[in-house]
Amino acid sequence: MGASELLVDLAGAGLSVVADGDRLVIRPSSKLTDDMRAALCDVKREVLTLLALEQQPDGLGASHDAFEPPARTDDESALCLVRRSRMVRWGWAEPDAAALARRLAKRDRDQDDRVSCIDCRHFRPGRCGNYRGAGLRLPEVGHDLARMLQRCAGFQSVR
Repeated sequence: MGASELLVDLAGAGLSVVADGDRLVIRPSSKLTDDMRAALCDVKREVLTLLALEQQPDGLGASHDAFEPPARTDDESALCLVRRSRMVRWGWAEPDAAALARRLAKRDRDQDDRVSCIDCRHFRPGRCGNYRGAGLRLPEVGHDLARMLQRCAGFQSVR
């Protein structure tokens, strides 16, 4: 199992993982099983690298949103990792996925009611399974539309 998948699994189990220098801090530590601990030891360097990337500006240039601060709470960090891992699994470049995950965390903090295809249960890479309900003529959805914050009649949250 890779570092991204492990972080997603840990977040799904209600654990948050943050870096403190070269140490990993897991909360609540009481939920950490021996198997989880062993898996973390196997990919510790990769996990530290991913967590460091989460804290850095992506430097993608004018075609992307300006840098947004990283998620603030453990829950926000876990959700950010879940979103980013989902996008990477779907074939998005890591910097694009990280930038959009940060943007969605900021949207959540700001209580913005707009949505993204990334958080919709009908979205699959490049396709909307509810395109008619969303008001689209075709099911194909490009990265630009998927990344856009919008108000969509066909949206249903994956959470």
